Amino acid sequence: MYILQVLSFIAITGFTSSLAANQPAMGPVIKNFGPVYPVTEMDEPLPENFQYKAVFDVYKTASDETTHSRRLESVARFINMHAAKGVPIEKMSLAVVFHGKATKDILSDDVYSKKYQVNNPNRPLIEALSRAGVKLYVCGQTTDYFKYGRSDILPEVKIALSAMTQLTFLQAQGYALLP
Repeated sequence: MYILQVLSFIAITGFTSSLAANQPAMGPVIKNFGPVYPVTEMDEPLPENFQYKAVFDVYKTASDETTHSRRLESVARFINMHAAKGVPIEKMSLAVVFHGKATKDILSDDVYSKKYQVNNPNRPLIEALSRAGVKLYVCGQTTDYFKYGRSDILPEVKIALSAMTQLTFLQAQGYALLP
């Protein structure tokens, strides 16, 4: 009976530790966002000295105003997964273009809290992405439509003429479009 208990314990702990090994980890660059899996068996190696250039087209947002955008968190995940595999942040040129409903994600805490009674849950993520060198833009057509002025928008985010214009401009500079 005792041997069965020991074998059961070993099987259970082995199973749970293998589950723990397959859990996503935070960081290494964006510490509190963008969990990634380690992917230890890759058939396609990452190229050496490659300059990653990508623009994220963010037009959807979280339906719950108290949680951050999962689409925006994808940018942190992109950074973390590549950094975890040894890609230096200097080899990542990333941009985000917000428009449509996602415009609420870039509002200052003051404006956001007046609308939703909580501070903007995206602000810490936007600040972390900006510190990591990500360029952040919002569609000027959308901000004018919603009657948001410069002071209503987080300072890390630049106002572009339009999302279409900024996406075209960035793609012409070699940024891959990631919807």
